[in-house]
Amino acid sequence: MQIVLIGAGGVGGFLGALLAEAGHEVAFLARGKHLATIRERGLELRSKQFGDIHVKPLASDDSADLPQADVVIVAVKMYDFSSAAQSADVVLKPDGLAVTIQNGLDAPNDLARVLGRGHVVVGTASIESTILEPGVVGHLVPIHRMTLSELNGAPTAQLEALSAMLLAAKINVSIAPNGNQALWDKAAALIPIATITASVAAGIGAIFALQETRALLEALMAEAAAVAKGCGYDVGPSQTGFMAMMQQASTVQPAFTTSMDRDFQHGKRTELEWLTGKLVRLAEERKVDAPAHRTLYAVLKLKEQRALASANQLVGARG
Repeated sequence: MQIVLIGAGGVGGFLGALLAEAGHEVAFLARGKHLATIRERGLELRSKQFGDIHVKPLASDDSADLPQADVVIVAVKMYDFSSAAQSADVVLKPDGLAVTIQNGLDAPNDLARVLGRGHVVVGTASIESTILEPGVVGHLVPIHRMTLSELNGAPTAQLEALSAMLLAAKINVSIAPNGNQALWDKAAALIPIATITASVAAGIGAIFALQETRALLEALMAEAAAVAKGCGYDVGPSQTGFMAMMQQASTVQPAFTTSMDRDFQHGKRTELEWLTGKLVRLAEERKVDAPAHRTLYAVLKLKEQRALASANQLVGARG
């Protein structure tokens, strides 16, 4: 099967390496030094679950150079999603499927406006991975999981075949009966934890160790659940499971944090508007009180603006 991954970062690199190792024809749309190294030496995955894997996929920064794909996996962050959707439109076969695995709630419908709803698979991915150096992706914990759902309606034979293909490549995937519920189950856990880790610039161990920050996390979780309920989704069971997992991680992996926190710490662009900002806006629309998210959103928005201004000044000074 011909598979194109739009994005070769932590999650895209992880999935692409496993799919290529399983014998599929895999191509990446990538950029920068990471792309140059993949072209020269291939892609290396260092996984705490699967060990070291080295593959040599096709890679380009131009979607016109890539083959037509049976499956496209869009694996970029939301601030790059609009251009990624256009690239997916270029490479997807007329009968192909495109999988969104972005954080937040917007990606599937955004992609459907470009490709048509029948081509879009709602995916969620919980994969702790990152680029360690150009050409090298690290999978940092010995677990991962994905879900797949139809954008509308019951699972089709095509979706079931896609799931079987991923399972055969050792990707831990299940089919969720309701794509919007799956998105909310992830978002209602991710948004609070991303918001607090980015705000305090600390791992989960420190947050759980201090009574005040643990209470703040619990307040954020309750607000996210209330907003989800206002939108018609019950996330109580998924939040309970997530908090139990975070409690365990606070002792066995206390430095665990989120990609949004890492992006803030490294002065990169962040998904603040698609995560904390999205929940604040939904809370306002649904008339749900979310004071903790609203306060931390203001703090993080100013933090991001100052970081971007500083980066622009540095670029100007170099120019």
